[in-house]
Amino acid sequence: MSQSGEEKEEHSGTLYFVYEGAREELPEALLEEIEAQKLEWLDAGEFFKSSFEPKDRVIAHGSLLFLKKILRKAEAEGFSLAILPTPKQPKLARLLGLSGVEGSLLAFLGSVEPQPLDLLYAEEEPVFFSALVGEAPPLGLQNMALNEDLERGSRLGLFFRAFWRLRGLRRVLAEVTTAKGQTLKTAITGALIFNREANSFAANLLQESSYNDGQLRALLISPLSVVSYLHHLMVSIYARFRQPSLPDSVGLIKSESLTIECDPPLKISVDGVERGETPMSFRVHPKAISFCASESFWERNHPTQSDKETLRVDHLPKEDEAKEVIRKHLPILTHASEEEYKELFTALRADGKLSSTFVILMILSTLLATVGLFLNSASVVIGAMLLAPLMQPIVTFSMGLLRWDGSLAYGALRTVSVGVVLVLLSALILAALLPFRELTAEMAGRLHPSLLDLLVAVVSGIAAAYAKNNPKISGSLVGVAIAVALVPPLSTAGIGLGWGDWMMFYHAFLLFLTNFAGIVFAAALIFMLLGFSPLHRAKKGLIYGVMMVLLVAIPLTLSFRQMVRDAGLLQTLESRRFQLDGKAVTLANVILRHGKSDRLLCDLVVSAPLNQKEMQRLKTEVERLAGEALIMECAQRIRF
Repeated sequence: MSQSGEEKEEHSGTLYFVYEGAREELPEALLEEIEAQKLEWLDAGEFFKSSFEPKDRVIAHGSLLFLKKILRKAEAEGFSLAILPTPKQPKLARLLGLSGVEGSLLAFLGSVEPQPLDLLYAEEEPVFFSALVGEAPPLGLQNMALNEDLERGSRLGLFFRAFWRLRGLRRVLAEVTTAKGQTLKTAITGALIFNREANSFAANLLQESSYNDGQLRALLISPLSVVSYLHHLMVSIYARFRQPSLPDSVGLIKSESLTIECDPPLKISVDGVERGETPMSFRVHPKAISFCASESFWERNHPTQSDKETLRVDHLPKEDEAKEVIRKHLPILTHASEEEYKELFTALRADGKLSSTFVILMILSTLLATVGLFLNSASVVIGAMLLAPLMQPIVTFSMGLLRWDGSLAYGALRTVSVGVVLVLLSALILAALLPFRELTAEMAGRLHPSLLDLLVAVVSGIAAAYAKNNPKISGSLVGVAIAVALVPPLSTAGIGLGWGDWMMFYHAFLLFLTNFAGIVFAAALIFMLLGFSPLHRAKKGLIYGVMMVLLVAIPLTLSFRQMVRDAGLLQTLESRRFQLDGKAVTLANVILRHGKSDRLLCDLVVSAPLNQKEMQRLKTEVERLAGEALIMECAQRIRF
């Protein structure tokens, strides 16, 4: 960086080199460079007894504690200051952007142009890197190991160390007051206070391009849940997980000063050294010293000034919530705020009410689904799934059951019951009017419910409850509606009633009950984990949910066992080769259908047509493999 003649004259004072130890402790090469640069040597005792002019420049070399004393003297007397890190201070060297041999660095620091630099104080102590209040993993882990060089390969270990500390994390009540008198009352596990990019994990969270603006940064850590804590760890440790906003477990305050008080008090360490406990005040002294550093350092710390305070603390617990969360362990999922709580209950009550819109949509979706089943059209059936409003009152019922809220549960259950009756009647009437009696593949696909369908319903219930609680992903309910079809199985059951086929009605209606029970139980469980009902209040509702799941699981287990058995039999018979009186026979396209009698449909690939006696022998052999009597329907295909 070039300087004018006037600037050179302005900074043409005496160059001093200050070291806190004995002169003979310094490397020979550094001593030679001190002589070559004609620096005036001062030991620590002489330095602190002397006074200096603003034109003078001091190059300091020593421990952090020693350097902090020099910082205070530089601020008081106005001389320019440069720091030459020792070999044991790699983090300090990286912070200042200094690399290379000490001799060349000494020449650089003696000639570079100084610029004004803010100083952060914790009470009366300057802060080089950061101050840690309480527990703020992984930010605090790095702060407590300032002399360790963090390599990329150790980041996974740091992640697990920080995760292991989850067991001991406890939130405490905290009151933070800024320079302009703004007060935040919340619950935190800890905080990290700094005013420059001295902590790579904190830099990952903030993604700020410049510091040195007259303000400190305070990252307040308050994990809202295990999930939010894991997200915070990933974003902090791994830069590739950066996002444009702070994780939900982190709040940010930018101010010229702040005071933090905690109940119970939290321990405080400054630059890795314990310095008492809260309450403690932190303050930035803007443009406190004239400092010499590298161009890369000033790119990140270009001198600016900002009087605007920033409080990004929306996700931190409010005062009333804070008093509640300090008595609890971290939940698995993030609990809703009071505002989200009110919004969700308002929406659920609206969804659970029976209205003319609900009735019209139910009838239209049923007609669409029934026609789609007769047409064997998956796209039409999917359209009916999207149109049907039956999912909303079921989710409302799960909340009412969880909280044992009679008005919410009974209102939603009445709406669901009316919807079910409308679907059955509409499908019954349409099936009775249409002249078709053929069972299509779309109908047959809803006549064999199993435990897998219950699993789909449970996962869909989890997704429905989570999406309902998060307006940002409420559009995902469309995918849930497709995944867990409610109207198509009811329409199939109605067709069964119209045809007088009670087995068809039973199996299709069982699929609907499976979906209903799975959604209610899973949604109630997620709502409880999200904090919408305390466990003591949720127990009864969850017990009823489990009972519903167990009741439908009994026939589903039998159906699942049959499905597994059928799959094994089909695998055994498909492409099975037989020899009948010198004729080669291979089974192909094997299909097994259950009804009053079990039927086996297949193609016989033969070398010559089979006669009646040979067909009977084949049937006997197939029944032996199946372990039961079967009705076989076969078509012969001759291979020649």
